[in-house]
This record gives sequence, C-alpha cells and structure tokens, in this order.
Amino acid sequence: MTVTSTNDVPQDLLPAVAAGDLDAFEALYDRHSSILYGLLLRILNNREDAQETLQETFTQIWSRATMFDRERGSELAWVLSIARSRGIDRLRSRKVRSERESEAGQEISVISGGVENRSGMDSAVASQTGVLVRAALATLPEAQRKALELAYFEGLSQSEIASSLGEPLGTIKTRMQLGMKKLRDGLRPLFDK
Repeated sequence: MTVTSTNDVPQDLLPAVAAGDLDAFEALYDRHSSILYGLLLRILNNREDAQETLQETFTQIWSRATMFDRERGSELAWVLSIARSRGIDRLRSRKVRSERESEAGQEISVISGGVENRSGMDSAVASQTGVLVRAALATLPEAQRKALELAYFEGLSQSEIASSLGEPLGTIKTRMQLGMKKLRDGLRPLFDK
C-alpha cells in the first residue's frame, strides 16, 4: 500500500514505477534528479559524466524498480545507492581509461564545473538537503566521517580506505557501519519524505 501525502502525491513512487507507470517514473525523476545529479557531480567532478551517469541511473531504476523494498529503506536511500554505485563505476572506469591513455603518452584534461540549468525550486531543495547532510556529517567523529567521505566522495572501496589510512579493514568496516547508522538517524527527515 502506498502512503500518500496531503496533496495526493504518492510518498513511494517506486511500486508504481515497478508496475510500468510512466507518470510515476516522471514524478520520481522530478523528485530526485537534482539530488542525484549533485551527488554524481561531487563523485565525478565532471558535468558530462554526471549527466550521462544520471541517465544510466534512471535507466537502472526503471529496470530494477521491482527490487525496491520499503522495509529495507526509503525510496530516497534506494535511488541514492544506485546513483552512488553508478558514479563509482564510472569513476573507476575513467581511472582505468586514464591510466591506459597515460601509458600511451596521451594527455587527459579533466573539465569540472558547477551545477547548471537548475530551477529555483531545485536549488532550494538541493541547498536544504546539502545543509542537512553537512550538519549530519559534522556530528560524526573524525575517523567515521573521513572513512565515509573517502567511500562516497572519492569512490574508494573499504580495502582501499584501510590501506590509505593505514588501519585494519575490520576497523574501517566498523567505523563506516557506525557512521552510516548515525547519518541515517541524523538524516531521518530526508528518508521519511
């Protein structure tokens, strides 16, 4: 059963998307695309890659909407995890390609820039979300925050983080698990939308 808000817009659109409802898919895109694009831009630091990865993310959301389980997390958490995974895949693929081109003696230039073509509402939502995320991150102990930043914004695996920080893998896993629990609690207002 889908819970609806006061204006009759479904809180969870994914069950309707899973049933093939294009209007629900469009509403899902409108609801989450600016947040997902911001995350992808932060991970990839490249507008074109972020835009392409956003498209891939929504293609994956459409094809895997039946896998969404409200008991395991919110709609926002689910689409964020897909976007993050796609972004990290793109980042790693780009690193491999860069290494190959570098070995061949080619120069690679990376162009980065800010978010463009956003409406006032998109900017307001992204700004509010950013404030909540920064505030929640600031409450974490430094070790937990650093591990999560390396994973989510640098695209490092837990093994790579452990190596980078000179810490045991088990310690990194525990820090990330504790940090994610604290973040989830701190960001509850976003997940309950």
